Amino acid sequence: MKNDSVRIVLVFLLLLGFFLGAYEGIWRQGAKKVVNYNLDIGKESQDVYLEVIWDASGSMWGRDYGVEKIIRSKEVLKTFTEEIPENVNIALRIFGARRVGDLEDSFLAIPFDNENRDNIINFITNVKPLGKSPIAYSLRQACRDLQEINGDKYILLITDGIDNGEIPAEDVVEEIMDNNIVLHVVHIGEPEEVEVKDKLKEMAEKTGGHYFTYNDHKNVIATFSQ
Repeated sequence: MKNDSVRIVLVFLLLLGFFLGAYEGIWRQGAKKVVNYNLDIGKESQDVYLEVIWDASGSMWGRDYGVEKIIRSKEVLKTFTEEIPENVNIALRIFGARRVGDLEDSFLAIPFDNENRDNIINFITNVKPLGKSPIAYSLRQACRDLQEINGDKYILLITDGIDNGEIPAEDVVEEIMDNNIVLHVVHIGEPEEVEVKDKLKEMAEKTGGHYFTYNDHKNVIATFSQ
């Protein structure tokens, strides 16, 4: 009888140990999943996507205080591309560079990546201003490029601000806001162009972005370094 009692106790202890071990394993797996989930969230929140819209329309042959706007524009894009934080995924969209008179001449020249800085700089070297300025159309296309992306989303428009397209800019700004995209603008042009300046500034600020000129364009970089 005594031996039977001992055996029962031993069996009970073995079963108890088994269940406790199994429970600990399940708990550890659950804890591991929770930790990994939190890490994934943190990683996603750090992803930054920026599409640069670069004006290569015919009006960029004009001069800004004696210097061709296209030269100023290339300088801005080169400086920005070299100094932007490495975690930012950049894409380059260009309008007005391929066809004369085409109000849909806008194309994604360089897709999103965080290791494409040299490609962007090399690409713009030989680009020459040519056609129309479908700014609102290009903003809409950039918005669609960013639409399905998860992360912080930005558009940087580098332009002299003369839009001769057929799409109301106000409508596109609403689309940008609906997709949680922030628009920054670098205006390559003389400050006396008050009407153009006010329109570009209003567009940027409505989305939570900022308006810059050639003289303070380096301040754009600080908005991605905070």
